[in-house]
Amino acid sequence: MMKANRIGFASKPRTRDCRAGVIIPLFAIMLPVVLILAAFAINIAYLQLNRTEITIAADAASRAASREFLKTNSQTSAIAAARTAANRNMVGGSPLLLSDTDIVFGESSRDDLKSRYSFSANGRNPNAVEVTARRDSGSLSGPVTLPLPLFFSSPTINASQTSRVNQIELDISLVIDRSGSMAYASNEPAVYPPIPKAAPKDWAFGDVAPNPSRWLDAVAAVEVFLTEMDNSPADEWIALTTYNHESILDQKLTKHYKKITAALDSYTKRFDLGSTNIEGGINRGVEASITHSRLFAAKVMIVLTDGIDNAKSDPIGGAKLATAHDIMIFAITFSDEADQATMKQVAAVGHGKHYHASNASDLKQIFQDIARQLPILISR
Repeated sequence: MMKANRIGFASKPRTRDCRAGVIIPLFAIMLPVVLILAAFAINIAYLQLNRTEITIAADAASRAASREFLKTNSQTSAIAAARTAANRNMVGGSPLLLSDTDIVFGESSRDDLKSRYSFSANGRNPNAVEVTARRDSGSLSGPVTLPLPLFFSSPTINASQTSRVNQIELDISLVIDRSGSMAYASNEPAVYPPIPKAAPKDWAFGDVAPNPSRWLDAVAAVEVFLTEMDNSPADEWIALTTYNHESILDQKLTKHYKKITAALDSYTKRFDLGSTNIEGGINRGVEASITHSRLFAAKVMIVLTDGIDNAKSDPIGGAKLATAHDIMIFAITFSDEADQATMKQVAAVGHGKHYHASNASDLKQIFQDIARQLPILISR
C-alpha cells in the first residue's frame, strides 16, 4: 500500500512537465512574431522622426534662400544659403545635401488675402523659392536606412518634402515725426527757446533744417530703406505720413519712391515748430494703408518718433486701430529723450517689433534691418 501511494504521488510532476512542454514551442513560435512587430513599430517611429527632420530641413533651407535672395537678388547666393542651411540639419542620421535641381525660383501670387498662392517656376520676376529636400536613390544624400530592416522588405526608404517661401507683397506706411525737437542733434537735449547748436545764430523755425539734426538723420535713414526696397525683387508700395501737432498724408502708396524723397525734402527746406502727436500720425498712417492698399498685399507700418507724446493723444489706441485693420507696426524711438516704454507697447499691440537708435548710424542700421527682415511666408 505504501509503494502504491508513492507511485501515485510521483505521477504529478509528469503532468506539470507536459504543460511546460506545450508552452516552450508556443513561445518559440510567438517570439519571432513579437520581434517582427517590435521592429515594425521601431521602423514606423523612425519614419515619423525622419518626416519631421526632413520638414524642418526643407523649411530652414527655403527660408535661408529667400532671405539671401531678398538681400542680394542673386540666385547663386540664395542656392548657396539653402545648401548651407540644409547641411546643418540631420535627416536619417546624416546632414541633408541639396543639388541645384532641388532649388527652384519662380513667381508666386494670389488674387486676394483669402486666396491660396499659386506658383509658376522660372517666371520673369521671381519672388519665391521652392526647395525639395530629398533622401532617395537619386539624391546626393541617398535613401534613408531603416534601423531594423526586415527580411521581407527593403532595408532603405525614400523621403521627400517640399517647402516654398514667398516674399510677400507689401504695402508699407512710413510715419515720420517732424516735431520741433527733430531740428536738434541726436546727442543734444531739445530745449526751447535756445536754438539747436548746429543752427546759425539767426536761424528760426521755418528755415532750412540744421545739419546735423534728427530730421536730416531720419531722412538719410529713410533713403537707406528706400534703396533696399528698390533693390528688392518683390513689389513693395510705400506711403509717407509726417506729423507734429498735426498729421499729413504726404504721399499715398506708390512704387515710385522718388515721390517719398521729394516730400521729405520739402520739410528739409522749411522745418517748422510743432508738438508731438503720435496717435495722430499713426491714425493718418492707417488711412494711407487702407485707402489705397492692394487686396493681395500685407500691410506694414513703420513709426518713428524722437520724443514724448505731448499732444495728449493715445499712441496705444492708434496701434489698436492699426491692428484692427491687420497692419503690423514696427516702432522706432530715436534719441535718448524718446519714450521707449510707450513705443514698445505700440509695437507689441501692433504685433511688430520695437527698435531704439541713439545716433544716426544706429538709425540707418535699423531701417536697413527692417527692410531686410520684412515678413516672408511659407506657403507650402
